[in-house]
Amino acid sequence: MVFASDSFLFLFLPVFLIVYALTPGLARNVVILAFSWLFYAWWRADFLPLIVSIAIWSWATGLWISRAEGRARGWALFIGIVWPLASLVWFKYANMLVHSAEVLTASVWGWPDVLLPIGLSFFVFGAISYSTDVFRGTVKAEPSFVNYATYQSMFGHLVAGPVVRYEWVAQRLKERTFHRAEFMFGVERFMLGFAQKVLIADTLAPMVDAGYAIAHPTTMDVLLAVTGYTLQLYFDFSGYSAMAIGLGLMVGLKFPENFDNPYLSTSLAEFWRRWHISLSSWLRDYLYIPLGGNRGSTGRVSANLLITMGLGGLWHGASWTFLIWGLWHGFGLMVGRVWKNLGLPGTGAWLGHVLTLAFVMVGWALFRAQSWAEAGVIFSGLTGSNGVALSPSMGAAIRPVEIATLVLGIGLIYLPKLLRIDPSAPNPGHWLRAWAALPLFLFAVLVLQGRMVVPFLYFQF
Repeated sequence: MVFASDSFLFLFLPVFLIVYALTPGLARNVVILAFSWLFYAWWRADFLPLIVSIAIWSWATGLWISRAEGRARGWALFIGIVWPLASLVWFKYANMLVHSAEVLTASVWGWPDVLLPIGLSFFVFGAISYSTDVFRGTVKAEPSFVNYATYQSMFGHLVAGPVVRYEWVAQRLKERTFHRAEFMFGVERFMLGFAQKVLIADTLAPMVDAGYAIAHPTTMDVLLAVTGYTLQLYFDFSGYSAMAIGLGLMVGLKFPENFDNPYLSTSLAEFWRRWHISLSSWLRDYLYIPLGGNRGSTGRVSANLLITMGLGGLWHGASWTFLIWGLWHGFGLMVGRVWKNLGLPGTGAWLGHVLTLAFVMVGWALFRAQSWAEAGVIFSGLTGSNGVALSPSMGAAIRPVEIATLVLGIGLIYLPKLLRIDPSAPNPGHWLRAWAALPLFLFAVLVLQGRMVVPFLYFQF
């Protein structure tokens, strides 16, 4: 089940909110947990035991870590993260490793592909951060399994993030009261995120697919496809994040913002402070800093950046193209850091913005490619190998509504800067968004009735 579907909008969510509202305060986490497991089982019930087992494992080992001392505490942490991590490696990377070995050995092993459970990457990162935080003493182990499992399994962030940390919701899991204004703000966030997803991201999807399907694309074909994908990915994932944040607010759980106008960044480092914030901060706190972070020689810091971004790339997908995409960003961050340390002149805000956006879009061209062959076709087209002008194939594939949505999407990227809206402010409500939420949501629901449901792009990760 996805948020942008009739089954969620007209069945699951209304029933959940009614049952939640009728349930006494102390039992409301049980309602969230039960509906979250039902939400997951709607996709594949046979993978629900895996999700539940990871929750039980992390909760139990969290208690063990909190009571252990000395070397036993380190062993408790190791055992606490080994099962979630092993599950991720098996389900997500076994196929990639086996198929890579088949290519190297030129033999076919008849390997039956392992199906990746939806949302496993986000679930495992939540479990690892909890075990690590209990080990570090930054949070206390949660004595209630229901509270812990509710944190891990809440359907708002279960299948596509954000990567929620226990400390962000710990207090409200134990005690929270209903706030009408907070609930209504959650409804507003959900409706606007839904509109982003349906009206912009899903409208651009056919144009992007068409561009990537052309055997010999021209430069203009590739530019249209990659620009469309740049917007599609942002409005798809930021729309999903807004819906997740909105659903959390409806039940009194506050998730942090996951995007902060990343395409307005003037440097790559700033981009990663604004894009998928919950993941980038996770990589910083649980991988980059433990590796040494900014401490040490230039070579050591550069290696830390490449390792962190390379593994971050692999987190997105079991393909070597994702590894190279991560290393591309690691290389960019490394160059930016060396440039700054050498005291070389800055680029200025405008040029920095253009260069950063161009760098990110080149990365997205690789990120979207399904294989090395497809990536080769796209980059060959980008360099003009097949001509520059729009090809008849692309011209026939795109519709006026997609071009209009492309222009609208670009306009919306720069609108917050023009209106001086700060989405990271404690109460980012704005009269324009408040008034626009309901009509946009209703229009998006109407549009949805004439389309197939398009899964969120980050479901695959």
